[in-house]
Amino acid sequence: MSEIDFIRDTLEGLAGYVRGRYAERGAVEVRSKTRATDLLTEVDLAVQRKTEALLAEAYPADPFVAEEGDRAKPPADPEGRCWIMDPIDGTQNFVRGLFPAFGIALAFAVGGRVQAGGVCLPVTGDLFLAERGAGAFRNGARLDVSGVTALDEAWIEVDLGGPPGRKRILRVAGPLIDAAGAVRCHCAAVIGLCSVACGDLDGYVHTGLNAWDYAAAQVIVEEAGGRTSQFDGRPLRLFGDNDGIVASNRTVHDAIIRSLAV
Repeated sequence: MSEIDFIRDTLEGLAGYVRGRYAERGAVEVRSKTRATDLLTEVDLAVQRKTEALLAEAYPADPFVAEEGDRAKPPADPEGRCWIMDPIDGTQNFVRGLFPAFGIALAFAVGGRVQAGGVCLPVTGDLFLAERGAGAFRNGARLDVSGVTALDEAWIEVDLGGPPGRKRILRVAGPLIDAAGAVRCHCAAVIGLCSVACGDLDGYVHTGLNAWDYAAAQVIVEEAGGRTSQFDGRPLRLFGDNDGIVASNRTVHDAIIRSLAV
């Protein structure tokens, strides 16, 4: 089985479980991690365990990096084969029933670069898939980023994140908020990034994300014709320290970077 087929089959298999648990979310066990609003549910843990078991059968030699527990650390060989997962991106939205804006993200990387990625939105049933050099797709239809060229016409997501990074994003993105045509915030990175890939948004900005937050969606954006970078335009480093993340339809990327107060 190819890596992209494994991603597709795994996400499709997990979607029904997560959708069912979301419907009964009032009975789902929830606890806090680093702060009161940094939430972890039994569903996050179950999705991660299910995926780990599937990988152990299909690719037993490959390391697995994921958000929860002892999997939340870079692989011993950052250049080797590696799988990267966010079991639920947007856990707060899952718990509170917002939008509903949350998704499951799974990526495959080798050579320190994502080669294939998928994002599943269990409630809407949308499945985003991309393989390096083969394009990006939503439910089988090819994706293309928007053609917006002017920042004052662009719809930009400025992800406010949690309290630790919120002061910085408000300071850094303040001029962008003033200049953009419209500003949104889903508080789920995969939603914002996939919205750029399908042309619903023209740009996305966050002060800092972990690999599991953006890896799968990064290749989806890029294969849809978009661009990703750090705040200063340098490429993102999958397992390195990044100074912010910018994703865009490419044509407004430089304008976004110029507007940031960094």
